[in-house]
Amino acid sequence: MKKSRLGERGQAMAETALFAVLAILMAFGLLAWIPTHRARTAATAAAYACSQFLSQSPDPARAQRNALHIARKTLDADWSATVGVQYQVRISPPGGPGLPGRCLVSFQAPTPFNGLLGLSTSAWHSEWFISRSETWKARWR
Repeated sequence: MKKSRLGERGQAMAETALFAVLAILMAFGLLAWIPTHRARTAATAAAYACSQFLSQSPDPARAQRNALHIARKTLDADWSATVGVQYQVRISPPGGPGLPGRCLVSFQAPTPFNGLLGLSTSAWHSEWFISRSETWKARWR
């Protein structure tokens, strides 16, 4: 009888140790997800701001400059807290009055605890918005 109690106790300790290791790995995994989430939020905000500025100017070249400027300003803001994230901004200005333009913000977030979790480098992700230039403003000349 004493042996069975001892065996069960040993099994419970092994299960607890296994569960503890699993819980630690899950915690590190969740913490590693935070930079990607923050980078995606900043990229979405930048792509939306870019598309709004792209639709506001009657001159496509000026609209592209303004949209790129506001996208960069949004990505470099203090509130984003995305140190180490790489961004690329691509803008396709409207081809004419009332035609759509597109803002694409791609990002690659660093992977914390990479050695511990055995992850590879993170992939590039993208957020984009399409904005139609306002026809009445596009007629200004």
